Amino acid sequence: MSANIKCLTPQEEERFLDILKNRKDAERAYMLYHLMLITGLRLSEALSLNVEHASRAKVELKVKGWTKNRPQGHGLASCGQSQGEKKDRFKTVYFPKALQGHLKEYLKVKARRGESLLPEAPLFVSRNRTRISPRQVQRDFKKWIRESGIETDLTPHALRHTVGTRLLKEFKNAKLVQRYLGHSDVATTLRYYVDVFPEDLEEAAEMLAEK
Repeated sequence: MSANIKCLTPQEEERFLDILKNRKDAERAYMLYHLMLITGLRLSEALSLNVEHASRAKVELKVKGWTKNRPQGHGLASCGQSQGEKKDRFKTVYFPKALQGHLKEYLKVKARRGESLLPEAPLFVSRNRTRISPRQVQRDFKKWIRESGIETDLTPHALRHTVGTRLLKEFKNAKLVQRYLGHSDVATTLRYYVDVFPEDLEEAAEMLAEK
């Protein structure tokens, strides 16, 4: 695994979701983290979802991303290059049938709790019925990671990295991973994931040695 990223192994991911799936006090957490582990959304993006998004097969989300000439180091562009900036853009997020089914069940949970089901209401809310904050989720995430017996120090962003590594392992296509995660440039994808699977180097050497 690359030193640049932290993610769940397949075994940890299964254990993590199993712990949440059977806990009444984890219904919101299970929905949120399951969604993130399928869509690869950033935490802020997942928390921006509204009730109206839960019934769709795909969602267009506004995201911020760096332009191609992103500044390096202390933000100074190199000679001859313009300085990059963050700009709003949109990306398409797909909700497969299994996730749509989970979202449908989660709306029943929200109704049972008396939470608003108006289209513009937040999908994930706090005890105060307001949109839950990233800081609240980060604390919640650490609790469930501990209860899952996972000793690595992780943040919710590890779920996004888990998606990226799974996709790259399965498809070996950095461009696909870039588009799925919504990176503005494939160079970003390569910077994070190029060293994820060092065992591939051994496989490459074996392949080249075959005659």
